[in-house]
Amino acid sequence: MSRKSSLNYELEKDIIMTAVRFTWQALHAHFKTDDLTELTSSHRRFYSHLLPDLQTRIEEQIAPLSPRLVGVHQFYESEPMKLSDLIIRQEHAVVSITPLQYQDIDIGEEEPYASLHNGLWLFQIGDEPVAVFLSQFTSDGMPYVQVEIACLPGEQASDFSREFLRKIQEGCESSRNYRNKVLSFEADYSGHSGMQGTMRVHGLPAVRRNDLVLSKATMARLDAHIFDFDRHREGLKRLGQSTQKGILLYGPPGTGKTHVIRYVSANLPGRTTLLVTAEQTIAIGFYIALARTLQPSIVVLEDVDLVGRSREDVHGQKAERLLNRLLNEMDGLGSGADILFLLTTNRPEDIEEALASRPGRVDEAIEIPLPDASCREQLIALYGQALTFESGAVADAVTRSDGSSAVYVKEMVRRLAQRSLARDGSHFVSRADVEVVFGDSGVLSSRLNRRIVGLTDKMPRRLNAEEDECDCCD
Repeated sequence: MSRKSSLNYELEKDIIMTAVRFTWQALHAHFKTDDLTELTSSHRRFYSHLLPDLQTRIEEQIAPLSPRLVGVHQFYESEPMKLSDLIIRQEHAVVSITPLQYQDIDIGEEEPYASLHNGLWLFQIGDEPVAVFLSQFTSDGMPYVQVEIACLPGEQASDFSREFLRKIQEGCESSRNYRNKVLSFEADYSGHSGMQGTMRVHGLPAVRRNDLVLSKATMARLDAHIFDFDRHREGLKRLGQSTQKGILLYGPPGTGKTHVIRYVSANLPGRTTLLVTAEQTIAIGFYIALARTLQPSIVVLEDVDLVGRSREDVHGQKAERLLNRLLNEMDGLGSGADILFLLTTNRPEDIEEALASRPGRVDEAIEIPLPDASCREQLIALYGQALTFESGAVADAVTRSDGSSAVYVKEMVRRLAQRSLARDGSHFVSRADVEVVFGDSGVLSSRLNRRIVGLTDKMPRRLNAEEDECDCCD
């Protein structure tokens, strides 16, 4: 086609496109043929949460080609649309052109990503016309986005189509928008799928090594089984070894298992972290598939002992079935998966049998114990770094917090700070303050209160004279 005829065609096309109402008319004008059955197409499907990365890569490839973008009406959101649907001319099934519709998607930045709902791009590769159709649909409670590219037989357009699909696949896997971030999911309250209603994206917390107060033995195990393992991933791949890893963190409530997860996520660069609640395990296949797309990734499942349990069926087989589903999904990933699983529990005895009968999914169980005297001293220094302690006050607090959790120590330091402010507005903590705060019978007299602040029932308690020694409040 000469430059003059090309310019005439572009002018004619602009005139025609301003008058079209239906997608078949737009495609007819773009491909300059009445027989649209000559089109060949290929498509890919992705989870809709990948739409920002997907759309970004599409626009990067198409923008230099000066495309025309039009909106497409969708009759039913539960049914996927194809380019073949867009060429139908029958009145009852004809697809209308609509204004472009966008929706905001959280990507963990100040501004959300404005994602296109349904869109049809029309452009040319040299003299060969090409169309790209992006559409969304929901199937079995799972949201998907589909990308289809179509062209007439031609070498340039066919080569572009193959490369186009390869690049958008790579764009989702590299994930500029979600890399080094944490993804969490809101529950689906419809009760049909176990899927989330909305995906939330969070920046990684800044957790330094000094912010994690654990014994040297526990830190050594975390280093060996997580950080050293991560450091040697590429070497393990060269030696034909799996880079999938499963870690179970267990210990009493309030010892810092969640804090350990924040520390791990913040200090394993290049990974995407997915947080999955116990009730969402019914759709664990989706979450693991997403983790595999975004690998290297971390999948966090806290309170794994609660998987599948309900108030009506606490001791039934439902929990075991869903735990088996989780473990089977982990096992089915194969040796090429680059995923770190972090599971937590306060009750390892409740899942010990299931884990023992499924070897190879969880590779190491690491106890996060109650802090010893040295750790409690470090915790007081960490949480009370803005306070000034009288000589002997810290030692008194360490002694009086024997057998307690990190959460309890943190709360007691806050109460010490509050008491110093209430007394004279200062930041000085005396031994008398420690005596009063740690001897507060309101904290110690009720089993519920002890659990809330992280005390264990085995912790020695100092009873005030007026406390009911029959322990009838328990």
